[in-house]
Amino acid sequence: MTSYFKDEDGIIHIEQFICPECGNKNDKIRGYEFFAKNLEVLNPWYTEFEFVHCMNCKRSIPGTLSYRYSDECKNYDDAKRIWQIKFKNLYHEWIKL
Repeated sequence: MTSYFKDEDGIIHIEQFICPECGNKNDKIRGYEFFAKNLEVLNPWYTEFEFVHCMNCKRSIPGTLSYRYSDECKNYDDAKRIWQIKFKNLYHEWIKL
């Protein structure tokens, strides 16, 4: 699946899922439901409305990072950096054994 966005010049861009943890490009399980209830406002997951479950590393990846559509995340290097700093050590994960 891909994410689409239109820039300020009206150009439509297509962004493919890339996991910032392992580099996987398979986004077969994608969620729009906020799965972490009762979070503190300072928790990075608080503002996320979309997530993708990476089928390779079994991590829950915020849509803003996996499709790189936030203002602070314009490319894969940004996504990896933000993932390492804000999300990697949080435990709101989906694991299916």
